[in-house]
Amino acid sequence: MGFKITGLDTFQREINQMTQAVKALDGDLATLNFDPQNQTSIENAIAEMRGMIDRKIAPYRDNPMVENIVSELKEKYEKEILDRAAEARSESGGEEMPSGKIDQSIFRQIENTVSDLRRADYNTFDRHIKKLSRLLHSESLEGISTKLAAQVDLDTWIKEGEATQGGMVGSATLAWPADTEHELGLVIRLIDRFAQQEDAAFNFSHTFYYNGSNVSSNMQSMVTQMIVPFARDYIDHVKSVTGSTEATLLPTRTGPAARKVFIVHGHDEGAREAVARFLEKLNFQPIILHEQANQGRTIIEKIEAHGDVGFAVILLTPDDVGGLAGAVPQPRARQNVLLELGFFVGRLGRSRVCALKRGDIEVPSDFGGVVYEPYDAGGGWKQALGRELQAAGFQVDWNAVMSR
Repeated sequence: MGFKITGLDTFQREINQMTQAVKALDGDLATLNFDPQNQTSIENAIAEMRGMIDRKIAPYRDNPMVENIVSELKEKYEKEILDRAAEARSESGGEEMPSGKIDQSIFRQIENTVSDLRRADYNTFDRHIKKLSRLLHSESLEGISTKLAAQVDLDTWIKEGEATQGGMVGSATLAWPADTEHELGLVIRLIDRFAQQEDAAFNFSHTFYYNGSNVSSNMQSMVTQMIVPFARDYIDHVKSVTGSTEATLLPTRTGPAARKVFIVHGHDEGAREAVARFLEKLNFQPIILHEQANQGRTIIEKIEAHGDVGFAVILLTPDDVGGLAGAVPQPRARQNVLLELGFFVGRLGRSRVCALKRGDIEVPSDFGGVVYEPYDAGGGWKQALGRELQAAGFQVDWNAVMSR
């Protein structure tokens, strides 16, 4: 009886590539210079280190053995950079940055990290939540975050929420405090716990933000409903404490935004009407461009005239085809839809724009941070859009969202 072993060629090739990758990473790779007192400088050094390693092993990126080594190496060097920065601050007797001298770029870093978290899945969540925790405890913010976190009892609060769990999965609810500072302190401690304890975010999101059996979906629901509003309110709190006036992208709560929603659409009239009627049911006023009077204006002038909205929904439907020269044409949204997507991202900020995508179509790569949700026939897009509206600061009637 014969016995044939297959797959050794592939295994041997991966071994050889791993050996070559290790040689490429051997020795001194680069010299990184950074200011241990400046969080931006530290984060830039970490990004430079990661990019340098990626360039070194670029020919072997598809090799899982190489990927495992590289991941461990990046974590090692990132920890070393952070440890050296902390040591340098300790040796210099670094003091908390005066409130009036806060590193203004820290706000944008928080927003970008939260944007990354909104798109993260189970496998990538850990990296971004650790970065957010570091930012909250950076030289600029450590004193403020520590003071907020010291006011709360996280474990007791979670146990009280778990006690509300009924017979249905995901029925547990959290009793959020009325005091904004206490609410901020709870989320700071949660973020720190997520960054330090494996699967803490998974367990918490499954208990309190259950959105189905998909683990990543539960975690994204938690980010949208808890971390996005936290980031907005935390930045507002820091500004009030420090007197900072740095512009930010996350919506503020200085006043209620207009309950007008601009609907950008292509040729799919059914999708356009479904979204418009859904928004009306939630007590929003849908703005559809062709329904507005021309008054002798060009299209772009009409868009500007009716752009005083609080939110925009972009319908990316497969109305056109296109692609690189010589490539097989692929379905994509109409070009005017992409132009208006960019317009509203610039006008409202990414957190007030939601793109509903029908089918497997090309999406713009330059709009990182914009939420793309599937426009599905089953109506799941309604819950997704409701979550985005709520995260943007609007009151949403969830009974209306869930009703047929």
